[in-house]
Amino acid sequence: MRQQFETVPTFGEWLTFWRERYKVGNVKPETLRNIDIVLRLHVAENLKAIPINELTAQDLENAVFEVKASRMRVYTYQVLNEALERAVWYELIERNPMRRVDKVRHKQKQGRALTAREREEFLRKIRKHPLRLLFEFYLWSGCRRSEALAITWDDVDEKTGTLYIHGTKTETSDRVLPINDQLKRILDKLPKSAHGRLFDCTPDHATKVFKQLCPRHKLHDLRHTFATVCLERGIARDVVQKWLGHSNLTTTARIYTHVLDDFQRSEAKKLC
Repeated sequence: MRQQFETVPTFGEWLTFWRERYKVGNVKPETLRNIDIVLRLHVAENLKAIPINELTAQDLENAVFEVKASRMRVYTYQVLNEALERAVWYELIERNPMRRVDKVRHKQKQGRALTAREREEFLRKIRKHPLRLLFEFYLWSGCRRSEALAITWDDVDEKTGTLYIHGTKTETSDRVLPINDQLKRILDKLPKSAHGRLFDCTPDHATKVFKQLCPRHKLHDLRHTFATVCLERGIARDVVQKWLGHSNLTTTARIYTHVLDDFQRSEAKKLC
């Protein structure tokens, strides 16, 4: 496979080739966006300048552990490892030096749903805000940040009363969501736009505005709030799993066990 390159490419040249050949057009926009963040922000120019066959495990370890956020550190490890595995297949290197770097892990922080009082206060704050309908959509759909922003009017099926969600987390997270009364109210108020999407907003802007309005929470907590409300109102856990786009029931149970425990403790007080 060396004939693809006249000389041994630098690590940066290989990453560019790998991205164009294997990722562009083959992965979802959110995935490509995250790959680009890694390549642009977390692979230093001096690392990109090293010929790929001279790259060492120490070079890679230094790069990975300079990434401050643990989730992005894991993603950086995964992106570079995948690119180097493909370089082995291309016979540009004999072995992947990333295999000698200890795997990094991200300990997921438990999301925190808005309480009923916080929810009421938040809805009051956004009553006249330009992004009101977007935030309400997050709250009543359980969509991830980029999922809501990717929905088009073609994804809305008024005949069946359903909404098609293009999942961004995994390849199997695409799903169909019933349009509940709250979502119908939101959809009825949304203007039909020229670009075809329900919402004209960037992910970063949505996050920034939400943090200004609700500083004690993160935008993803609206998704947790949706799940919490569903479970507290007695909706079956496997149904909530499907609505959230989790690949299996274990994921839903692991993340939201505390919701069920708190609800059960609250219900038990009725016996007193």
